[in-house]
Amino acid sequence: MPITTETTSTNGKGTLSARRQKPAVPSVVQRHRQVPWIVAGVLLVVGCALAFGVASVRASHGEQVLAVARSVPAGHVVQPGDLRVVKVTPTAGLDPVLAVSESSSVGRPAAVALVAGTLLTPADLGTPSGGNGDVVAVALKAGAYPPSLGPGGRVDVVPVVGGSSSGSTPVSGQSSSIGAVVLSVDATPAGSSADAVVSLQVNPADADEVAALAAAGQIALVELPSGSGS
Repeated sequence: MPITTETTSTNGKGTLSARRQKPAVPSVVQRHRQVPWIVAGVLLVVGCALAFGVASVRASHGEQVLAVARSVPAGHVVQPGDLRVVKVTPTAGLDPVLAVSESSSVGRPAAVALVAGTLLTPADLGTPSGGNGDVVAVALKAGAYPPSLGPGGRVDVVPVVGGSSSGSTPVSGQSSSIGAVVLSVDATPAGSSADAVVSLQVNPADADEVAALAAAGQIALVELPSGSGS
């Protein structure tokens, strides 16, 4: 504790006397300045706790929606085993099909190729992209279609010569390509001369020409880049 000394005179002789000095008392103004910071800290802690609690409640009470359990080609009818129920937290911009709509979703065709592990949306069900077209099955040999061709792909049906029918022009008289959407690519039965049967969705006005070219073996498929129109 601080000590101060004081000299006094008695009979000409100096003497020292000690006097204790009281400690300084903190200013009331300083204490008042600290109060807002303490309150702000408490509010911050409470706010973080509330935010964490709300997030936990939302996560534990997520919506039950439908997800794709196994891949489904475009145009194929959705079967009960193709879908499963999952729980997700509602998010802006996310529009999955609710689990309560499973019975009305099963039995409908896939509008696009459904990929396993993705959420099912209303736009995934219905008529495959390309409109209400006719479906034509085309038997093709290796080299007449890309090996990577799969459901949902867009292709140009190109008339070719030198097939099973003689002549230098396609039997249908079609000389330009025809746009189509691939619905499925299936293996042919044993003993078939073709390597694959490709189901194509085409404009009704082009269906007869594509069928004639397919019967004559005068078709080649050219796959278009993803996102291309037909």
